[in-house]
Amino acid sequence: MNRIAQLTFLAALSFSQIALSAGLSVSDIEQKISAKQSEYENYNSVLDSEISNAAKLERGLADLRKNVTLADADRQSALIEMNLQYDKVIENPELDIAPARSAYAKAVRTHKAIKDAISDKYNQWQAKLQEVEQMQVSKHSLLNTIEGLKEQLNSARVDRLYEEFNRKEAVVVSHKIACDKDETLSKCTERGKSLAKQKASKRFLDTVYSSLSEAKEVEKRRPTSDVSVQVLRSDVADSNFSGQGNYNVKMNLQLQGNLKRSEGCQLLGLDRRYCVSFAGKNTVKLGAAAPILVTDDSVMYELTVRSNVFDDEVFIDGVSYGSTKLQIMLPSGQHDVEVTKRGYESNHQQITLNESKTIKVELERAQYRFSKGERIQDILAGDIPGPDLVVVPAGNFRMGDITGLGLANERPVQTKDLKQSFGISETEISVGAFKAFVRATSYVTDAEKGEGCAFYQDGKAVWQANRNWRSPGFAQSDNHPVVCVSLKDAQAYVDWVSKASSQAYKLPTETRWEYAARAGKETDYWWGEGINSDNANCGWCGSQWSNVSTAPVGSFERNDFGLFDTVGNVWEWTVSEKSSSHAVVRGGAWNFAPRLARASTRMELDGSFRANYIGFRVVREQ
Repeated sequence: MNRIAQLTFLAALSFSQIALSAGLSVSDIEQKISAKQSEYENYNSVLDSEISNAAKLERGLADLRKNVTLADADRQSALIEMNLQYDKVIENPELDIAPARSAYAKAVRTHKAIKDAISDKYNQWQAKLQEVEQMQVSKHSLLNTIEGLKEQLNSARVDRLYEEFNRKEAVVVSHKIACDKDETLSKCTERGKSLAKQKASKRFLDTVYSSLSEAKEVEKRRPTSDVSVQVLRSDVADSNFSGQGNYNVKMNLQLQGNLKRSEGCQLLGLDRRYCVSFAGKNTVKLGAAAPILVTDDSVMYELTVRSNVFDDEVFIDGVSYGSTKLQIMLPSGQHDVEVTKRGYESNHQQITLNESKTIKVELERAQYRFSKGERIQDILAGDIPGPDLVVVPAGNFRMGDITGLGLANERPVQTKDLKQSFGISETEISVGAFKAFVRATSYVTDAEKGEGCAFYQDGKAVWQANRNWRSPGFAQSDNHPVVCVSLKDAQAYVDWVSKASSQAYKLPTETRWEYAARAGKETDYWWGEGINSDNANCGWCGSQWSNVSTAPVGSFERNDFGLFDTVGNVWEWTVSEKSSSHAVVRGGAWNFAPRLARASTRMELDGSFRANYIGFRVVREQ
C-alpha cells in the first residue's frame, strides 16, 4: 500500500473511531486527539507535496508541448529535404539519398516519441489531480474527526467534573460555641449543631474543589458558581456543656456535593450545550451511576404572552418560542422576554415569575427601515417567484482568521472594501426553488449524469450512484436546502435566474459571502465566540438535526444583516478569489464540527465535487 493510500485509509478510519470514543475517559480522548492531530499534520504535509508534484507534472507537460512543436518543424524540414533529393535523383540516378531518408525517419521517430511522452505525462497529471482531490476531501474529513473528538472531550470533562464533585464522604467535626446569656440550652444546642454542619460543609467543599482534576481551571470561576453541599445524614457522637457556658459538640456527617450539569459548564468555561440533554430527556447516565438531573426541581408556572399584532416572534431567555398568543411553563425566577416583528420596534422586558402570569405587549411601528436589510424578490418568467433577497449595505470589514483560531488557508487577515450594496438570498437555495428551475429548463445535474453524489461515512466522502438532489440519503421537503449540486449545477441555476428575471445574478465571491455572514461582527460566529446550543445546524451543535440531516431553511435566528444559516446546515459554493483552479465552500454543514462552521473557514474543492452536505445561495447586483 503506497503512502497516499495509507493516509486515505487512515482518514477513512478516523470518523468511525469517534463512535468508539463514547464513554472513554478524558485522558483517553486527549491521547486520541493528540494521535489524530499528528496524523492530520502528516497528512497535510503529504498533500502539499502531492499538490507540488501535480504542478511539476503540469509544467513538464507544457515543456513537452513546446518540444513537440519544434520536433514537428524538424520533421517538416527533413521531409522537404528528402523530397528535394528525390527530385535530383531523377536527373542523377547515381545520387545517394540515403542520408536524407535516414534524417527524415529519425525526425519522424523523434516527433512520435515526444507525442507519446505527452500522452503519458498528461495521464500522469490527471491521475495526480484525482489523487489530490480525494486527499483534499479526506483532509477535511480527518479535521472533522479531530473536532468531533474535541466535542466528546468537553462532554467527558463535564462528566468527570460531575462525578468528582458529587461524591459522598463521611466527615467528623468538632465545634465549640459560647452560649448567649439569654439563650436557652436547647437553642444553644441547636445553634451549635447547625454551625458544626456549616463548618463541615465548608471544609468538605474546599476539599472537593482542591481535589478536582481541573482544580486550577475551576477555582477561577468558583466565586460566581452556585454549587452547594447536601447533608445526607448527621449524628451527634458526643456533646457537653462546660462550666463557662460553652457548648461542645462532635458530629458524624454524610455529605455529598451538589453540582448541576449546567453549573459544571460554567465552572469549566464551556458552552451550555455540553450540559444539556439533546434527546428531550431530563437525565443523563454516567456509566452505572445514578441519573443526573439536567433540570432542577424548581416550581413551574405558566406564562401567557399576547401582543397587538399577528406573525410576531417571542424570545424568552434568548430562545424563540414562536408567535403570540403563547402559553408556556417556566421555572420560577427572572426571565427576559422579547417580542419582535419586522417593521416594528422590539419590546423587551424582564419579568420575575413567582406565580402564573399574563403579559400584554403593544408593538409600535418602526420609524426607520428594518435594520436587518430591505427584502426584495424578483418575479421570474412564467410568474415564478425568485429567491427572497436581503439587501446588504456597502462597507468594509476584516476578512480571515481574526480570532487566531483558524486554519492556515484563512490567513493573512485582510481589510476588504465593498463599495456597492448587493442583494443576497436570505436562505440557501431550497429544494423547491431548484425544482422550479429544473421544471423550466429540463436541466440534469452532474450527480444524475455521472457517479451520483458523495455522502460522509466513516471519515471519508463515499460516492453512491443513486444519490442526487432528489434523493440525498435523508428526507427533504421543498423547504430544505438543495444539496448534491456541483459548482456547475449552481452556476446553471444562477444563469437561469438571471435570464428569467433580466437581472444580474451571480454566485457569491468569498469576500461577499464572508461580509454578509459576519454581519458586522469580528467573532467566529455572528452571535459571538462560542457556538452555544441550538444556534445552528452543525455537528454536535445541539439541534435535532445535528449529525442527522439538513434542517429546513430559516430554522434558526437571522444574523444582523437578516440572513439565515450562514453557520451550518450546508456548505455553500462560492467563487474563489485565491485560486483560479478551485472553488471554495463556506459556512460548515450539518455533519461537520462547530469549529469548521466559523465565518472565516474555507474548504477548497474541485468544482465538480458534489455531496449531500453542499448547497449554495445567490447574490444579485443592484
